[in-house]
Formats: sequence, C-alpha cells, structure tokens
Amino acid sequence: MLTKEDITRRLTERGYNRAPTSWEYADEYDLGSCYFYILTIKRTHTVVVVDRPTYEFLATLKLSGVILGKDRKSADFRKFKEKNASGSYIGFFVNFETLSAFDSFIAALTGEEDTLSSDIEAITNSSSLTATQKQTLVYARVGQGAFRAGLVDVWDGKCAVTGVSVRELLRASHVKPWASSTDEERLDIHNGLLLVANLDAAFDKHLISFTDSGEMLLSDALGADGHAVLGVSSDARLRKPLTLQQKAYLTEHRSRLR
Repeated sequence: MLTKEDITRRLTERGYNRAPTSWEYADEYDLGSCYFYILTIKRTHTVVVVDRPTYEFLATLKLSGVILGKDRKSADFRKFKEKNASGSYIGFFVNFETLSAFDSFIAALTGEEDTLSSDIEAITNSSSLTATQKQTLVYARVGQGAFRAGLVDVWDGKCAVTGVSVRELLRASHVKPWASSTDEERLDIHNGLLLVANLDAAFDKHLISFTDSGEMLLSDALGADGHAVLGVSSDARLRKPLTLQQKAYLTEHRSRLR
C-alpha cells in the first residue's frame, strides 16, 4: 500500500496542495469536483477518506488497484455533508496498491480520464489518418513519443522554468489546448513547454502563463502567495528566449488566464 509520503508527493506533482483549513489529524485536499482527506491511523497505516457519493461512484468504476474499505466517523471531515446522530461526519476509506492506481483515482474524480479516453478514441476512429499518424497523435496526447522528445531536446531535458531534470517529473504540456488544435499543431514542438508536474497542471488549467519575454504570469485564483503555492521564486520565468512561433501560441494562452 502507498504511504502518506507517496500520496502527498504525487499530489504535489499534480499541482494539489494541503488545504490551509486542514485539522491536525486529517489533511484536506480540494480537487475542484470533490474533497478528500489523508488520514494516518496508529502512525503506520495511511488511507484516503472520501464522502459517500464519491465512494459509491468509485464502487461503480472498479478501478484496478483501488481498494474500498470501511466507513469512518470524525469531526475532522468538515467538507463532507453526511453526519451521524452524534454530529460526526461520515467518510469511507480508500487504499491504493500502486501510484498508477492512485493516478487513476485522481483522474476519475477530476474527469481527466474521460477526456483522455475520448480524445484517443476520436484519433483511433478517424478515417482521415493513417495507422502511423494515429499512433503518433496518440503518443502526443499522452505526452510521449516525438512531441515529448522534441520538447526534451528544446529545453535540454530540464523544466522550462525550474531547471528540474528528473525525467519522471517532467510533462510535455501543450500551449494551445489539444481539443482546439489541428493535428499539425498537436505535434508542433513550438506548441509545447516542458514543465515539472505541478507547473504543468497550473499551466493546463490557465492558472499560470508567460509573457513574450518569458516572465511568469499568475492567476488571481492562486492568491497573494501564488509563487509559494507553486514552489517557485517570485522572479520565476522561462529559462530560454521564445521563438516567434512559441510567442504566437502563448498569446492565445495568456488570453485565457483565469
């Protein structure tokens, strides 16, 4: 089973941070679509706790490696609606055999999995693409293949902002959203940035963007301490000058900054 360190590290990589409203014994996380808590029992056993609607939704999905457990009552689960007779909030345990299982859990709750699956299905069913083109586009959609390799080359194998070089933490992020890009744009390395996972998540949700000269722009939604939330310095910027093609893509991206 995953440890608390495994889970919190993965959440940070994906751009999620412990809510400041968390109580001492339950770390609260807001996925936008729902809340959950990380709970350590007897200092050795870590579980995620979800509310009943989320638990029942997960039960219908039967995700591989996601283990549904018993119920738990606590005053700490303040974002849940259901209470027992004594006024304690009711939650349900969830465990994970692997990080991949935890990723599937997050994707299911945020809707990322449905979008990815539908995009890949659309590529596969396209009658205007060859088998090779379909494979290339699928690889680009999941951040692999030639698109990722091109970005790794452009940014010297390091995050375009932080310089982090751990390949497992780097994401090939499209500037112009996949859904509104042409097939050519989806494979254009000028339409991409190599970003560490938490910045990729923020960039994808239009919580950050960049000026033509490379300065990082932050959404008001990140609050006054947005740089600290993202784990970057207040003068964070792109490490290299942008090409004309990159600037063109970023112009549209900046217009959607939240």
